[in-house]
Amino acid sequence: MSYSDLVVVNSLFTRAQVEKTFPTLFLPRDDERDHGERIKVLYPAIESSLSRERANNNNTDEMTTNKSRTGPIVSLNRFERKKNVALLLHAYDLLLDRVSKGDLTIKLPPLIIAGGYDPLNVENVEHLAELRTLADTILARYNLPRSKVYSPSSDQDSTSSATTQEGNASIEFHLSVSNTKRKQLLSVACVWCYTPHREHFGIVPLESMDAAVPVVAIRSGGPMETIVDGVTGILVDYEPIIVGQEKQSATVCGFADAIAKLISHPEQTAEMGQRGKERVHEIFGMETFRQQWWELLEEAQSRGRKRHDRICSSYPSLESSIARSLREMLIVFLLVVALTWTLRTCGMLEDDTGLIGTLKVHYRRIVG
Repeated sequence: MSYSDLVVVNSLFTRAQVEKTFPTLFLPRDDERDHGERIKVLYPAIESSLSRERANNNNTDEMTTNKSRTGPIVSLNRFERKKNVALLLHAYDLLLDRVSKGDLTIKLPPLIIAGGYDPLNVENVEHLAELRTLADTILARYNLPRSKVYSPSSDQDSTSSATTQEGNASIEFHLSVSNTKRKQLLSVACVWCYTPHREHFGIVPLESMDAAVPVVAIRSGGPMETIVDGVTGILVDYEPIIVGQEKQSATVCGFADAIAKLISHPEQTAEMGQRGKERVHEIFGMETFRQQWWELLEEAQSRGRKRHDRICSSYPSLESSIARSLREMLIVFLLVVALTWTLRTCGMLEDDTGLIGTLKVHYRRIVG
């Protein structure tokens, strides 16, 4: 990367990590003293629903209408431990506890945990089993049916899924959801939960906001740049969860409080979703991406020209190099002629003997 004219990263968080890992990239080069920094941020983009609506003469589709939703709570991540999905299960456990005690007077919707799943990936298999064991333990505590798992072949079986506008408290796992199921989840979800900690960017929150679904996420990494706390979603402070004390965790409580707030105030939640949709269009839409990408290409080209001019200016031109070589050859020739004449005048060199030939003879004698 040190040879590049411009380095582009996907978030300010990633930029900070690059600075920490490769500090020399942030040292100005000679050609950069008046040309700004070399590390730039270009946010990934999606084709926003507002762009599609305007392209279709403002025919708003069902997925992006600004209305109150009573569908499931949804999480979409790969089934990997670093995605921190267990946090959401503990938050759901806390919500069930509050509802059962009468501390929370809401109808708790189903929880759907969806994501990429590879049956040949050991971690995927193990982590799904861990999550399902935790989910079943939670559900049994409140006399609820065990969790269900839906594979890609179940995508068309809508009767067995909680992907509807209404539902009772339950937990489902949806493996490797198709684009159709993904769109269905976005169209009915009342809250979208994003649990990874220190994620470099995260495209899922953008897709959720674009579908007018508020996002609850951890206050770290990329979501701090994509989600406006209290405006397009809710950010929750992170602290490690201690085993056996999950309900006392500030992060678990924060997620539970945020979900309860969004479910309890559907009109405000709908407004929050609409603001998220507008934010995606303005900042993370394809038109914005294209414009910024073009500006970065122009800047890279400008930097390349400056670097080329700087390098070329430090080397002489071809004409001057040839002229200098000819001058040096002429000087050497004149020196040889002058030295030969001097040696002949002093009697140290025969008139019919050249200086170069004499030197060769003496050299051969020494070497031989």
